[in-house]
Amino acid sequence: MKRLFALPVLLMLGLGLAACGEEAPPGPPTSKIFIDNQSSTEANVRIKFWTKDYKKVSSDSAETIEFVNEQGANVVQVHAKSRKQWDECWVTLNVGQTLVVYDGIERIACRIE
Repeated sequence: MKRLFALPVLLMLGLGLAACGEEAPPGPPTSKIFIDNQSSTEANVRIKFWTKDYKKVSSDSAETIEFVNEQGANVVQVHAKSRKQWDECWVTLNVGQTLVVYDGIERIACRIE
């Protein structure tokens, strides 16, 4: 009688352990860009057409923006706004590059590194 009970229990344990080895299906592909804020003010940065919310990047700090890239785009347009005067700059950069926000003449400016 004990053998009849032990067999289903062992089968269930074996199936349970086998299921643990399965990997979850991968999510959508993601890409990232890097932000280096060298300006004297906080900057709000977003990737146009890809993200709705702005990422706040404090003065003299660096951040990474990761986004879903289902189309496999190599180039994105990035919008940066300063918090001090709400001036802005737009840059088109390759995925994986660094956007540098710095103090220009009377406004923030952007360059790619």
